[in-house]
Parts: sequence; structure tokens; C-alpha cells
Amino acid sequence: MARELSVQTEPIVVMQALAGEQGIGGRTVDYFEIEWYEASRSKMRKKTQGGVEVLVDKAHREPLEDGDLLYLSEDLAILLKIKPCECVVLYPRSLQEVGTICFEIGNKHVPIFMNDDQEVCVAYDAPLYQLLLSGGFVMEIEERVLHPAQMVKAYGNLARKK
Repeated sequence: MARELSVQTEPIVVMQALAGEQGIGGRTVDYFEIEWYEASRSKMRKKTQGGVEVLVDKAHREPLEDGDLLYLSEDLAILLKIKPCECVVLYPRSLQEVGTICFEIGNKHVPIFMNDDQEVCVAYDAPLYQLLLSGGFVMEIEERVLHPAQMVKAYGNLARKK
């Protein structure tokens, strides 16, 4: 988006994502881009692609998700966009291999993401990549969006409520 949308002096304050059922209609759509690891932050201040300053000030640590509607006015909708990053994508051949992969990655205290296609993804890290390569796992390096809802949590995964 090339043109500047912002003419205001105060940032738009976002305290939580808005309900997704609200239609965007003919509004101008602007994107608030973040890195995958910023999705759980309770406070951050950045400009959208169109130059609108946004202050995220959540009272909780529930992560924002790619595509969340952050702001809606008569003429503007601001959507969250998680930037893709270089990832190691592993393709486990068995449930045992899933366990071994997660154990090896977990020992490095790196967040693990599993998608519906049973792929295991982690943000690229050269030493971790070499370790996994030496383990003989089937994997590739790809650009991916790491979705917070796909992060494996050792204390249990709960369905996200919206």
C-alpha cells in the first residue's frame, strides 16, 4: 500500500481482536504486520503498511492470529498479518519420529509448530538444522507463516475461543 492513510496524531489503540463476523465491505484495508514471535506480546507500537500508528495494549497474553481484525471504522479496516519467515519443515514418517523430532527440538527450547498436514515446523536456526539433518529426518527449508494456534504447548493445547 503506497499511500499514507494516517493523518491523525494519536495512535489507534487495540485492546483485543474484534469479532471476525464483522464485514469489511468497501472499506480500505490496511495491514498491521508483525513477526511470528510478536503475536503473544501484550504491548507493541508500530505503523501499519499504510502508515497508521497502532498501539496494541492487551490485558492478556492470548496471541493474535494472522487475519485478525484489529480495527474497524466507517472507511478503514486494519487486519493483522504475520510475516512469513524461513522455517525448517519436517515431514515425520511415523508417530515415533514425531516424538523424536519434538524431543530434539524441545531440548533446544525452540517453539514447535504442527499443522493439519502433520508437518512439524520451527523457525530456521542453523545449529538446529544441522542437528536435525544428522538425525536423518525428511525436511526442507521453506518460507512459512508460523501460526500461534499451531504452537505445541507442553502443558496442553486448548482450542482458541473467539
